[in-house]
Order: sequence, then structure tokens, then C-alpha cells
Amino acid sequence: MESLPGGLWREGQRHRGFRFHPVDGSLELALSDLVASAASTPAAVTAALSLALAELASGEPTPERVRQLCVADRQFLMRWLGMHLGERESWLNAACHRCGESFDFYLDYRALPVAEADDHFPEVAVTLERGTWRFRLPNGDDQEALSQSGEGDPLALLERCLLDPGPGPVSHLTPAECEAIDRALEEATPGVVTEVQARCPHCGRDNQVALNPYGFIGRPADHLLTEVHQLAVHYHWSEREILALPRARRSAYLRLIDRARGMVQ
Repeated sequence: MESLPGGLWREGQRHRGFRFHPVDGSLELALSDLVASAASTPAAVTAALSLALAELASGEPTPERVRQLCVADRQFLMRWLGMHLGERESWLNAACHRCGESFDFYLDYRALPVAEADDHFPEVAVTLERGTWRFRLPNGDDQEALSQSGEGDPLALLERCLLDPGPGPVSHLTPAECEAIDRALEEATPGVVTEVQARCPHCGRDNQVALNPYGFIGRPADHLLTEVHQLAVHYHWSEREILALPRARRSAYLRLIDRARGMVQ
């Protein structure tokens, strides 16, 4: 059982454990179809985690519970899901901010650091000159709601996360107060790496490169379908039977087919 950097509170206790289902073709195919069926990226993330998780914070990984996870926990889980599906390391491409040249760099996702939330998670008290406001950290439900409404005003998010208006409503906050609140929320957020530093081999400049924790959602299933086709032709199994195979077993059968055809020793 692995642990979330944040977690969910139930009956006065913070629960952080999570576990994914074993990987089979059915899971891989369903994940590849999510973008087409989901209303937004946040909705696709909720669907992906609800589908792939076997357990979440000592309970069932229902969409409602997945939506209650803070944004950092959702990013953390999506990165873990990518590694669970086999993407533990990769070569990424970036353009240098100094010379403009494109370059590739290696990234080991297992080596990315994570900082756990403090004991006050997910609440934040922000004391400014006019008094103290209390907020909770944004979660997946906020992301989905704002994505559906199309609201781009940052005050809309603060309004949803407000626990105690304190000296006044969110609509009366000054730009400086909003900025201070944003900083406080960012500092209280569990630390999940969303940017890495990569050196350009052409000019030697260190570049900050953004990482997309949701990048594998919606990737074409062409490779998986090719494997299904090969197994169906050779063994005459149904698609359902092939997709139910664990990935390791499916790969083993494909190696046997290649060996029988003289493609491998």
C-alpha cells in the first residue's frame, strides 16, 4: 500500500493509503478512451482514477471521493498510474529558452521528490492586515465545476474554497490580498513536482520544463489493438479473453509467437 502526500479526512483521521488494480488490457483500453467520453481533463482524471484504483484512503475509490482529493494528490496519483502502466522513465523534448534549439532529456519519474502535507491539511488560515480568512485547498470537484462553467476568474475558485469569510467576502478582496492568499495556498499544498530543470546541450543553459501529469490520458490504443489482433489470429481467443490477460502474460504469449516465427532466439 502506497501513501498520498495529502489524503482524505474521515472520522477525525487522515487516510492516505491507495492501491491500483493490476494492469490488464481492459484497463489500458478504457484509459485510452477517456478523453473522447469525458467533458474535460479534470473529469477524465476523475474517471481514470476511479477506474484504475482498487482502494483509496481506506475506502472505495468512487468518483465522489476522487473529486474530494486535493489537486496535488490527483497529480501524484496520475503520475503513479503512469508508472503503474509501465512509464517509469522516458525521454522528453524541450526547446531552449536561450538559443531556441530543440533537445531531448532523460527523466526518471521514480526519482521525483514529493513533500507531504502538514498537520493542518487541507485548511489554510491567511492573516492579513484586515484580519484572517480560512480556506481549504482546491480539489478535483472545484476543477470540474469551474471547467464546466467556463469561469476563469480566480475569485470564483477562492469563493468555492472559502471556509470562513472573516473580515469580508471574497468579492471584496484586493489584488494584493488575493496574491497573498494564493501564496499561502501554494505553500500549504503537498509538494508534487510539476517542473524540472533540463540543461540545453547546445548552449549550456538550464531550462525549466513543465511536466504534464495527465499526458498519458487518451493516448491511442493502436499498439494494444495490434497485440490483440496478433493473439486473436494465433490463438483464436476473443477480444474479451485477450483484454482480460495481465499485461505480463500477454507479453509472454507475444514472445512465444515471435519465437515460433523465428523472430527471436
